[in-house]
Parts: sequence; structure tokens; C-alpha cells
Amino acid sequence: MRLLLLLSLLSFAAQAQVIDIDINGRPYSCTPRGNGGGGNQIECVEVAYAGPFTRDESLRLCAGARNDGPARCALKAYAGPFTREESLNLCTGAYSVGPADCVIKAYAGPFTREESFRLCDSPYASVSTAECAIRAYSGPYSREESISMCRGSKSLGSDVELIGKDESERLLIEVNEKAMREGTYKR
Repeated sequence: MRLLLLLSLLSFAAQAQVIDIDINGRPYSCTPRGNGGGGNQIECVEVAYAGPFTRDESLRLCAGARNDGPARCALKAYAGPFTREESLNLCTGAYSVGPADCVIKAYAGPFTREESFRLCDSPYASVSTAECAIRAYSGPYSREESISMCRGSKSLGSDVELIGKDESERLLIEVNEKAMREGTYKR
């Protein structure tokens, strides 16, 4: 009987550690692993340091990381058109490579560097965040309104399905042409 009670209590304690979170409007249930994530922070630092980042930059980037997401994010952003410092600032605290995907997609469209970073500054940002803003801008909304509607962890981007490559290319051409007509393209 005591063994059954002990097993029930252990089972209850294990269930009590489940953490429910919301990422881009989608609910997830997570169970903490290991020693509170310290090993994951080490993995993040190792990935960043194996790349172009110094030891100090890697430690700053990965402070409190739960996985290697910040490192993968910074590597992708830095491999693209962004500086080392921009990549580190964007990806510190990121949960995945999503913010880099977002900023690269937004910057390929009509958004300036500053606008792209403002749109994608959430650790939850993803390519769907950028696609949300591009779709909004292709309609009646200004760039600023598009950014306001789509930025952050609970953006309209979470409700937008990812678009196909052909549709994405067509939409990018359309919004870039709109920005040129308005005289606001990347100024």
C-alpha cells in the first residue's frame, strides 16, 4: 500500500512540473529537463563560440538560454545581411532561429533595417510574423500599421498560414513595387 501511495505521489509530482506556454498563439506543454536548463545554455555557448562569435559574445548571447536557439538565430542573421552586433541583439533570448528568419524575410520586402528589427524583436518571432506584415502591407495598411499589427508574440502572424514559395515571391514583388510607388522604399 505504501509503495502504491509513493508511486502515486511521484506521478503527481512529475505531472506538476508540466509548464504550459503560448508561442505565436499556439499552446504548448513542456516538461523541464535536466538541471534547470544549464546544460542547454552550455550547448548554446558552444554553438555560438564554434561560429564567428567571441567567448564573451557567446556568453552574452546565451545567458539564460534553454536551448541552442539564440546561437542558431545569431549565426543565421550574421550569415545574412546583418552585422555581428545586430545579430547578437536580435537573437539574445530567442527560443529558435525564428527571429532571424523573420528579419531576413521582412528586409527582403519593403521594410527598412530598423523596421525589420522592430517587427521581429520578439523571441517568438518567426517567418509567419514577417509574412503577416507583408500581407498587411500588400493591402490597405501602411508599413507602420503592418508592423504594429503583426509584431510581438501574439501577432496576427500566428493565425496566418505560411505561404508557398511562388506566392511569397509574387507578394514580395507586389509590396516592393507599392513602396516604390509611394516613394518610401528603404529610405
